[in-house]
Amino acid sequence: MSTVLFTVVIPAYNAADTIGRQLDALIHQEDAPPFEVVVADNRSTDGTAEAARRFSDRLDIRVVPAFERQGVNCARNAGIRAARGEVVVLLDADDSARPGVLAAFSDAFTKEPALGIAGGILSTRDPSTYEMERPQRYLPYAPGCIMAIRHEVIDAIGGFDESFVGGHDEVDFCWRAQHAGFTISLARGALLDRTDRPTPRSAFRQFRRYGVTYIQLWMKHRDRGIPGSTVRGELQMLRKTLRRVPDLRSHDLPRRLDAAQMIGWNVGRWQGDLRYRALGPR
Repeated sequence: MSTVLFTVVIPAYNAADTIGRQLDALIHQEDAPPFEVVVADNRSTDGTAEAARRFSDRLDIRVVPAFERQGVNCARNAGIRAARGEVVVLLDADDSARPGVLAAFSDAFTKEPALGIAGGILSTRDPSTYEMERPQRYLPYAPGCIMAIRHEVIDAIGGFDESFVGGHDEVDFCWRAQHAGFTISLARGALLDRTDRPTPRSAFRQFRRYGVTYIQLWMKHRDRGIPGSTVRGELQMLRKTLRRVPDLRSHDLPRRLDAAQMIGWNVGRWQGDLRYRALGPR
């Protein structure tokens, strides 16, 4: 077993009702390396800190304030600053890590001493065939809800860009790390049960934010030669989007959720295009 100390950082905002599930999952990690848990309380008003401290008899856990501003990246950065581990593992407060997550990350860094970032896999994917996604057909990234980072990467490139609100912050982080020469790979045994948005309205809002930050990501990195879209391409996408609008009234919830995500994504992209006066990639 690796002797590397891991720090699990959990950004949390009003997570009193959900954080217990994630902390219980950490209690039940199998063959885990030595680890601590840092919960970064991001201006919660519902007793999130108290809910986390109830696990102090079963976990090496600390709660640190992340009060400078609202946002997951403010909380991540506050948690990272408090981390004592050589490897930082990012998890979210409303998900649940499978029992082998920390062991899989430990194995990944032990087998590849030069590895900078390891990504996990959502349990809805097939871990035997899944490959890291490459947004905008550029570099791969690890999801921010199941990501392990060697601390020297953070020391070299800084933390997460807090100007990203709503998504693609982890893509930006992984791209900056790779630009700096660090490597990234999958830890196929690190599986996560993610909590998705339960209603079309909440799914639309989430994916609209994703769309806006997708364009923000492109604007930050487009000097790397990442191509944008065209007026013709956007008109084609507009027609496809309008055809999905009737699905929002379907009696089939998965169909409604899928439509809400697709429409929200493109509305967000167009909002980003207007904000930055550009035509970002699809």
